[in-house]
Amino acid sequence: MYDCTTKRLNASRATMALACLLFAATAMPASLSWMRGGPASFFTDRDWDLVSETLNATLDEAADGESRDWSNDKSGAGGKMTALVTETRADVTCRQLRIESRAHGASSDDNYTFCRRGDGAWKIGAPG
Repeated sequence: MYDCTTKRLNASRATMALACLLFAATAMPASLSWMRGGPASFFTDRDWDLVSETLNATLDEAADGESRDWSNDKSGAGGKMTALVTETRADVTCRQLRIESRAHGASSDDNYTFCRRGDGAWKIGAPG
């Protein structure tokens, strides 16, 4: 499992799991090719704040099948996060999310899995 708390981004204030997911090539190299010219490459600091808030709210509060939208009227960027499936085994909870993003005419739509042990932080990928 890729622990987003161990990496820092120099170019952006994006600090939460999704930012780490989008930029950490070691986590999911095959699914990151969309980054070049993809919507996340155009996100402003405020966009990243909204992404982070929405991701945490979706992971922590959304029922399976429920979506949370985010949008920044100033930048024109936005997206939607949908909780698809939640599985708990022993002390590990995993959630699959569909994450849709749009900015500057670019869009993406991908599914990702986030897991956590107990009340710990959400991390991208299956538990190790």
